[in-house]
Amino acid sequence: EEEEDEEVQSRATTVRGPVPLTPGTWGGCIRLLDPSGSGCTSLDVVELEKNEAALCCCSVRFHSRGESLLAVGTATGLIPRGAKKSQPVAHIILYRVILNGDRLQMLHRTKVEAPVLALAHFQGRLLAGVGGTLRLYEMGKKQLLRKCEYRSLPSVIKTLQTAGDRAYIGDMLHGMHFIRYDTVQDRFVSQANDKTSRCVTCQELIDLNTVAVGDKFGNISILRLPRASDSGGAPANPTNSATRALWESRQDTTPKLELICNYYVGEIVTGMTRAALVAGGAEALIYVTITGRINALLPFGSREDTEFYQQLELNLRMEAERVTGRDPCSYRSYYAPIRHIMDGDLCDAYALLSADQQAKIAEKLDRSVGEIMKKLEDTRNGLL
Repeated sequence: EEEEDEEVQSRATTVRGPVPLTPGTWGGCIRLLDPSGSGCTSLDVVELEKNEAALCCCSVRFHSRGESLLAVGTATGLIPRGAKKSQPVAHIILYRVILNGDRLQMLHRTKVEAPVLALAHFQGRLLAGVGGTLRLYEMGKKQLLRKCEYRSLPSVIKTLQTAGDRAYIGDMLHGMHFIRYDTVQDRFVSQANDKTSRCVTCQELIDLNTVAVGDKFGNISILRLPRASDSGGAPANPTNSATRALWESRQDTTPKLELICNYYVGEIVTGMTRAALVAGGAEALIYVTITGRINALLPFGSREDTEFYQQLELNLRMEAERVTGRDPCSYRSYYAPIRHIMDGDLCDAYALLSADQQAKIAEKLDRSVGEIMKKLEDTRNGLL
């Protein structure tokens, strides 16, 4: 009974994370949270080793085990690039959730040669971005077992998502890559890559052939796989080595992703996801920025809505006050021309205009001021 009382008391005590021992070191932990109820309750906190930082995590369900496990990528002694050269020790740690989801139990640690910044479940295995290498792991008794890898990526893997037999990879310098897994030959094949260099910070899969990407220069782009590349992949060297035959062309023949939309936000986009904020509402692309702003990109459901907002935006570029002192179209095209995205902030400026300016724009659109205000409100209510 005394042991049970101590267990209850220890679980009721608020557990905080570790504090770094000295400046320039890490103090990392893995926290298990219960989001149900009025607040977010900490169920368990696993403190990592000295100067060890957790960089990414994901839920994975191996074919050899009938339960979901937690995979965490960590690095010890990691120093930001530019400070000084460092040789961090990186691991992938597997945890099992026990006691009806209240505790974490470590199964094993697997040492890898570079920090892991992205993990994903893939066909009953674990897909990891180990530095610039894409690697597929299987569950082992004492550590993870390598099954397949792809070493032809040009930079460090930052983001990783999977769907079917494809992996969608964003690296730190060269943009997006679509990789297909060939189950017959047990190898990865490059299906398409980005023709524009992007420093990817986040990504979200829209459908099997389309992905939304945010980069560290404040751009949001939507890329799509060309139709000709939908079924197959580009020819690749099965050994992934740098050797080439004398008669082999050095030109990159990999298909390039098509740019569907582009929009300059004005600050670094740190995360994005697809979600409907209200029950029965339209699904939108929600993204957050480094200053804490939460924004949304809402798709139009009809050509009529598209034409209405195009005409409204065109007139507001002339009438609305320019907060940045620049032409709105020029500002939203800071790094690349704006493409197929309406400026919602500019459209909302219609309500701030004088009555004469509102009536002037309404006359050009062949609508009343009330109809335009109601259209703006209906679009906003469709999301919120």
